[in-house]
Amino acid sequence: MAPDSDERDEQIVSARIAGESTRALAKVYGCSSREVEEAVDRRLDYTLDNRQRMRLVKLSIERISALMKPFYERAIREKDCAAGTLCVKLEERLALLLGLDQPVQSRIDVYQVQAEEQPTSFSKIHEMILRIGKRGDPPGDGNGQDDGHGTDNAFGAVGALSNLWQ
Repeated sequence: MAPDSDERDEQIVSARIAGESTRALAKVYGCSSREVEEAVDRRLDYTLDNRQRMRLVKLSIERISALMKPFYERAIREKDCAAGTLCVKLEERLALLLGLDQPVQSRIDVYQVQAEEQPTSFSKIHEMILRIGKRGDPPGDGNGQDDGHGTDNAFGAVGALSNLWQ
């Protein structure tokens, strides 16, 4: 690469850093927009890894802090609204750099809670009949009459069931 090409690349990069558009620089230097971007890539040839990002964030924090000091003092001492506004903007930028202004994520988990199932009336009746049948109540306990077919236990069950709903 010729020395004049290096000098041109440096001028292009300086102009891009100053905010000049790629298209405007392409017109000034008589080249394509792609060539302008390639010149920027050649001159700013470094890897932007996590270490580099951290370094840039730290530098930005220091710059913002240095800018903040005089304007904060002016805002407090002279009650300067513009200086106060600038301080707020600088604080916003710091918060953004440090990740302090991330939106609060509120998470709502909906759980369906079922009440403990109460036994149905059928289940109550069925359980009572089984309990009476297993207990083997002697004949004559239910209604005082035994017909010899075990109906006394059935009547005893009905009597016991009626106690459930009282």
